[in-house]
Amino acid sequence: MHLVVTILVFLLILSVLVLGHEFGHYYFAKRAGVRVDEFGFGLPPRLWGKKIGDTLWSINLLPFGGFVRLFGEDPRQPGAMNNPSSYNSKSLRQRFWIVTAGVIMNILMAIVFLTVGFWIGIKPLLIDSHDILQAIEEKQLVIQSGYVIQSVTPGSLAERTGIQQNDILVELNGKGIIDESLLAQALKRAKDFGMMLKVRRGDSVLNFNITKDKFEAKELGIAVYDSFLLPRLVIRSVEPQSEVAKAGLKSGDMLLAVNDQPVYNLEDYQAFFLTARTLRVTYQRHYKEYQTTVNFPERRSVTVTEVIPGSNAEKAELQKGDTILQVERSDVASPEEVIVRLAAAKNAGKPAQLLVERGKSLFTAYVSAGADGTYGLQVSPIINQNLGVVLVATSSPTSVLELKPVSYGFFSSIRMAFTETGRLAKATLAMFGNLFSKLFSSLEVPEGVSGPVGIAQMTGIFVKEGFLSLLRFMALLSLSLGVLNLLPFPGLDGGRLLFILIEGVLGRPVNRKIEQLVHAFGAILLILIIAVVTYKDIVRIL
Repeated sequence: MHLVVTILVFLLILSVLVLGHEFGHYYFAKRAGVRVDEFGFGLPPRLWGKKIGDTLWSINLLPFGGFVRLFGEDPRQPGAMNNPSSYNSKSLRQRFWIVTAGVIMNILMAIVFLTVGFWIGIKPLLIDSHDILQAIEEKQLVIQSGYVIQSVTPGSLAERTGIQQNDILVELNGKGIIDESLLAQALKRAKDFGMMLKVRRGDSVLNFNITKDKFEAKELGIAVYDSFLLPRLVIRSVEPQSEVAKAGLKSGDMLLAVNDQPVYNLEDYQAFFLTARTLRVTYQRHYKEYQTTVNFPERRSVTVTEVIPGSNAEKAELQKGDTILQVERSDVASPEEVIVRLAAAKNAGKPAQLLVERGKSLFTAYVSAGADGTYGLQVSPIINQNLGVVLVATSSPTSVLELKPVSYGFFSSIRMAFTETGRLAKATLAMFGNLFSKLFSSLEVPEGVSGPVGIAQMTGIFVKEGFLSLLRFMALLSLSLGVLNLLPFPGLDGGRLLFILIEGVLGRPVNRKIEQLVHAFGAILLILIIAVVTYKDIVRIL
C-alpha cells in the first residue's frame, strides 16, 4: 500500500512542478501574443484533447509533467515565419521572457513552498558542513556520537539477545564501527561466523556474543538513526607526568569541547591557547562524556617576528625570535595583550617595560613609541608544542537523534524563503556542475545525485515523515528543476536562451536548422545522462 501511495505522490509532485514550469511558458507566450497550439498534461501519446480558442488542451498517456507547443517555434511549420502570432516573429526581449518563464515559475514555487513551511514550522535544509555545524550550535540538530539504535523489532534476535533501543554500538567483532556498511557486512557473515557486539548503555558497556546457530533469520532486527561523519580530534598519545596526563586524559579519548566551546579541528583547539591558561575539556571515552581541567601555568605565547630597522624596538636591542613574557610587569598571553599594554604606556607618556626571554636568558627592555606612534616591532602567538599530547584529526560517526523545526512570522518567513532559495540555488548549481564535470571526465555519477528512481525512493521517505517534510522536498525539487533548465545546455531552456543571446550579439539569428540539430543532440545526450543516473540509482537500491 505504501508503495502505491509513494508512486502516486511522486507522479503528483512531478506533474505539479513540471506543469507549473510549463504554465510559465504558456502565460508569457500569451502575453507576448504568441499562439499556443497545445498545452499537454503528461507526455504523448495523446489520450484525450479539447480545443479551447487556439489551444488544444490534452491529456496524454505518460503521467510525467506536461509540455507547451508554441506556434512557430519550429521554423519549418507552414506559415510560421511571417505570421505575427509566431514565436520566431517576436523580439529578442519577448522570446527571452518566454524562454526563462518556466525557470521563474519554478523559483517562485520554491519560494512559496518555503514561505508556507517557515510560517508553519519546517525542518531546516542542511546541505553542507557549515549548515550542520551551525544547526548543532543553535541546538536545532540533536546528535550523539556513534551509531545509536533507533528501534528493535519485536520478537527479533536482537530483542531476544537483550539489545535495547538507544544502545550505542561501540565495537563489532572486536573493532570500532567507523562505517555503517561494516554492520551490514557483518550481518551477512553472521550466519557462518556469529557476531560479537559491544554496546554502551548509560554508564555500562555490555558485550553480546551471538553465535552463528542463532542466526536463523537474515536480520538482527535493529534500525539505527540516520548518521553522518563529523570532524573530531582524537588523542593519539599522552606524555607521562604532563599536565594532560595529570588531568586524566588518555590515548583514544575524543575531544568534544574546550571551555564549553565545540572543537572540530586543530585550529579550534589551538585558538584556546592564545588566551586561556586553564582549559575545561569535555571529552568522550567509549561513547561516554567526561569533563576535566587542564592547567598550563608556565605557558609563554608571544614572540617577536619582526623588528623594523632604525626603530625604537631595535634601539632597545629587541631581536626577531625574542619571547615577550611581561609588559609593564604584567604577564602577557597573547599579541592582543601586548598591544593593549604598549598603548597604555604610550598614553601615559612613558617607555614600556618588557620582560624578554632570549634563549635561556632573561632581560628587561624599555621601549618608547616613535614619532609615528609605533614601536617598530611585530609580534605573533606561540602555540606551545610541549603540552604533552599528540592529537590527530579524524571523522567520527554521529547519529542524528532529532532535527528540530524552525518557524517565523509571516513576513519573516517570506524573507527567509528568499534567502534560503538563493542559498539552495547556489548549492544546486554547484551540484549540477560537479555532475557534468564528473560524467564527461570520468563517466562517474557523484554521490548524492539521483534520477527519477532515486527521487521516487526519497518521496517515499518524505511521505512517511509527513506533509511539512514533503513540502520542503517539493521546494528543493522545484528549485533543482529551475536551475537545471537554466543551464546553457542544448535541449534545455538555458540552451535556447544561449541562442537568443548569440542572436543579440550577432544581430541576426543562428541558422534555424543548425539550432534544431543542436537541441536534438542535446536532448539525446540528456536522455543518456538520465539513463546513467537511473542505472546508478537502481544498483544502489538493489
